[in-house]
Amino acid sequence: MIFCVASLNVETKVIVNNTSPTFDFKDALFKNHTLSIWIESINKETGNVIVNGLDTRCPSIPFTWDWGDGCIDEGFFPKRHTYVDTTKNYILKVTSHYVDGSTDEAELLVRFVPPKIDFKLLPRNISVIVPNYKVSLKSRIPGYGAPKLTYFDDSFLSIINRTVVEYVLSVASQIQMDFANDNVYLINGSFIQYLLRDVSFRGGYSLWYTEPVAFVMGDYMMRDSIPWSSLFHEMGHDITLNSPADYIYGGKIDGYANAIFSESMAQIFQHATAYEIINNAEKYGLSEDLVFEIKQSAISSIIRVKNSYEHYINSGMKFSSWNDPRTIEDETFDTFMTIAYKFFEHAEKADLGYRMPLKRMMVLLQTFCEKDKERQIQIYRF
Repeated sequence: MIFCVASLNVETKVIVNNTSPTFDFKDALFKNHTLSIWIESINKETGNVIVNGLDTRCPSIPFTWDWGDGCIDEGFFPKRHTYVDTTKNYILKVTSHYVDGSTDEAELLVRFVPPKIDFKLLPRNISVIVPNYKVSLKSRIPGYGAPKLTYFDDSFLSIINRTVVEYVLSVASQIQMDFANDNVYLINGSFIQYLLRDVSFRGGYSLWYTEPVAFVMGDYMMRDSIPWSSLFHEMGHDITLNSPADYIYGGKIDGYANAIFSESMAQIFQHATAYEIINNAEKYGLSEDLVFEIKQSAISSIIRVKNSYEHYINSGMKFSSWNDPRTIEDETFDTFMTIAYKFFEHAEKADLGYRMPLKRMMVLLQTFCEKDKERQIQIYRF
């Protein structure tokens, strides 16, 4: 199923450069939080919810619970609450109180009903399809295999349906194409991506080199909720490895040093995409509850970037530009996460947002040519 624009011959772009963002990643990047909360159980018929959590500072003062329905109380984990009106969703905020007078906060969405979207017309030729049928892939690059995959049936999309997922991912695709200055290799004039299913894989991966272009998630990633940030990450691989259009990075930077470019760029694209969607949600017709889920997904993943950066610093800054094939360890992990972190740090401290710094960086990277490829090969041989 494809939202309305896929059946229309329309090329409408809704690119927004928000000069007054309401959201940024400063709190996640530059502050340390010790409080986390999660839903233990929820009964969507009775409205009964049990929420559990953890604060590693182990406060002795009861937590403050703002349930989002007008009820505020105090208590420790776990905590029970009953929502009387289950025709809408709620944002729960829990606050920790410490003896020194400081506090910490954590929020989560209590979802009873699906999100409501005001669908906008989007370009058909850069949309994302979440098929309910098998898709045959073929490789565009010699030596790269095209796996046989399946699709996500409706059991994975019972809360947020297929049409909504396609729409949000198509918004993300439009944003990422803009990041790449529309300098991306097209297949028959289009860059349509497919989200496919790998039943035996626990993460996600990009099939940037296939026709059609695809990205893949395992059942584990899609079972309980939509992993928005991870999806934006794999789409970032698809875009950056198919750029520049006349001399794509994909297939030319292979080898043990591939992760330094590929993973750094995917991290940057995924969080820059979330930033743009969150700050321009109204323009894209996205509901508050859906935007909150995207925000929480992106905050969670960018905190992992920050943690890797701190590990890199605290472990002696062991810069690794390539992965040793003799080990199972990903030696480059902290390095490419640090590269991504430094981009976020500079963007946040400059208060310029993410779009223009990323577009400028892509202009530089899109000078990639045969001489650069040969130089990389010589370095690798050395």
